[in-house]
Amino acid sequence: MKCKICDSKNIKTIYNAPIRNGALGQYTSMNVEMYQCKECGVIWHDPILNDIKDYYESPEYRESLEGTSDEDDFYRLHDSESMDKFKYTGTTIFRNKTVLDLGCGCGAFLDFVNGVAKEVVAVEPSEIYRKVMERKGFRTFPYAEDALEKYRNAIDVIVSFDVIEHVEDPEKFLYDVFWLLARGGQAIIGTPTDAPLMRKLLGNIYEKKQLFSVQHLWILSEKNIRLMSERIGFLECSFQYFQRYGIGNLCGWLREKDTRSTIQMPLFEGILDNVYKSDIEEKGLADYIVFYGRKE
Repeated sequence: MKCKICDSKNIKTIYNAPIRNGALGQYTSMNVEMYQCKECGVIWHDPILNDIKDYYESPEYRESLEGTSDEDDFYRLHDSESMDKFKYTGTTIFRNKTVLDLGCGCGAFLDFVNGVAKEVVAVEPSEIYRKVMERKGFRTFPYAEDALEKYRNAIDVIVSFDVIEHVEDPEKFLYDVFWLLARGGQAIIGTPTDAPLMRKLLGNIYEKKQLFSVQHLWILSEKNIRLMSERIGFLECSFQYFQRYGIGNLCGWLREKDTRSTIQMPLFEGILDNVYKSDIEEKGLADYIVFYGRKE
């Protein structure tokens, strides 16, 4: 076996047990081997789903993850996340720009950006959600490679959150992003990390119940994303870590050894929570990483 990112043969099996399948609390009936490349650090499993494209184009994915593929339910579940995404992007880069959101669901984030952008482009495999965005008047495509025919070298800003870990070939994903960007264009791509702090404290409990997932084919890191992006031709590659869950969530996991166990109490709000998040972000131990890449 060779690493699909760096071609190294220095591969190790790091886990062989059931993993999460869709929503929290749902697991595979069989063991799944998780591999890690000891050179570039990428973690992956072989695809379990028979046809990944069909899966993401149908309502099945959202229904397995969230119990619904309804438009109003999507906004109810994800509108607040749109505000969080502005922590990763800021608000100044969108005005009068052509903006593409790759894997945008019903376009909740684009709804906010649309007010200032020159044009918004929606890329989303789900046929149900594409119809929603076509109704809104967005230019819509199922995949980035489909958008290349019209928008090659034409997009000022590409955002993509919680998508690259789902695709079979993350380097092809970054390649398509690169060739969609105009000269000087900016890509902002977020993905979960291997959450080193939580794994160190909870081990296989956290890996099974949260981290490893049928739908997440990859767990990427700064080292392997940089390797791929520089090979493709991105310049000014940089990374920032974000801790999405607070100290109450950490303490809940330690007490209950389970998901949805956040402890709510005044002590865990405000200064203590902010210090916890900022410290593990600074140390690269947070649960989310954002890649910033610019095309020359």
